[in-house]
Amino acid sequence: MTRRARLSYLISFAPIYVFLKLARLVPFRRRVALGGALAGLALRHFPPARKRVMANLARIYPDMAPEAARARCRAIGRQLGRTLTEILFGTEHQTKHLPFTVSGPGLEAIRAAHAAGKPILLVSAHFGQWDAARIYLRDTLGIEVGALYRPNNNPYYEPYLAEGAAASGTPLVPKGNDGFRMLLRHLKGGGAFAIMADQYHFTGAVLPFMGADARTALTPAELALRYKAPLVPCFGIRRDAEGRIDVVFEAPIEGETPEEMMRAFNDRATARIEADPDQWLWPHRRWKGMEGG
Repeated sequence: MTRRARLSYLISFAPIYVFLKLARLVPFRRRVALGGALAGLALRHFPPARKRVMANLARIYPDMAPEAARARCRAIGRQLGRTLTEILFGTEHQTKHLPFTVSGPGLEAIRAAHAAGKPILLVSAHFGQWDAARIYLRDTLGIEVGALYRPNNNPYYEPYLAEGAAASGTPLVPKGNDGFRMLLRHLKGGGAFAIMADQYHFTGAVLPFMGADARTALTPAELALRYKAPLVPCFGIRRDAEGRIDVVFEAPIEGETPEEMMRAFNDRATARIEADPDQWLWPHRRWKGMEGG
C-alpha cells in the first residue's frame, strides 16, 4: 500500500474512530440511535454513496419523485447506521438488544438438521439487522453460526468491523480461496453457516433481483445441494427505532439446480425489500455490469 493510500484511509477512518470512542459515553440504545442519525447525515453529504443510492432507486422505482427519493436516501442512511453501530459494538449488542420476536417454518428445519448432525446453510441479505438470526440461534438454541465475510479495504477500520461481526458467531471466514476451504471444512463437520447473497458477484448468474437483472452468486445453493443441507432464508426485520426486531426463518428453498434455487432466494429477498425498502443496503452496486449499472 502506498503512503498516499494509507493516509487517505487514515483520514476517512478518523471520524469513525472519534465516534467509536465518544459514543461509549452514552447508553447503548441512544448510541445506536446516534449512529443512525450520523449515518443519515453522512450519506446525505457524501456524494459517491448518495449518487449510488439515488441511481439504484431510479433503476427500481423510475416513477419516484426526486424529493421522495431524497427522503428515502436519508432513511436508508439511518437504518444502515443503526445496524453498523450494533455490529461495531457487537459485544454489547449481544447482551443489550431487546428480545427478538422469532417466527417461520425454517426454524424447525434448522432444529432437525442440527439434531441430526447435518450442516445448515442460512442465506440472507444486507437487510435490517442482518446478524440477528445468528445471534438468536447461538444464544437460544446453542447453534453457533459462522459467516462468510468480505474484509474492509480500510486497514484501520477493518479490525473493529471484524471483531464486531465475530461477536455474533464464529468462524468468521474471509472471502477467498483460504476462506472457502475453511467454510467447506465447517460444513463437512456438520456446522452452520450464513451467507449474504444479495451482492454483486462478478462470475454470478444473471438473475432477476428487485425486477432487474443482477449477477447473483450461486454458491449458497451449490453448497446446499452438495452437502444436502437445508438452505434457509432468514431476515432480521426492524420494527421500530427502539430496536425491536423480528427474526423470520422462511421455509427452506428447494430445487434441482443452483440457478433455480437462487432465483427463488432473489424472489424472497425482493419481497422483503419491497415491503420495507429503507432497510436494504442501497449504497451497494448490486446491478454492476448491467446496462446502466
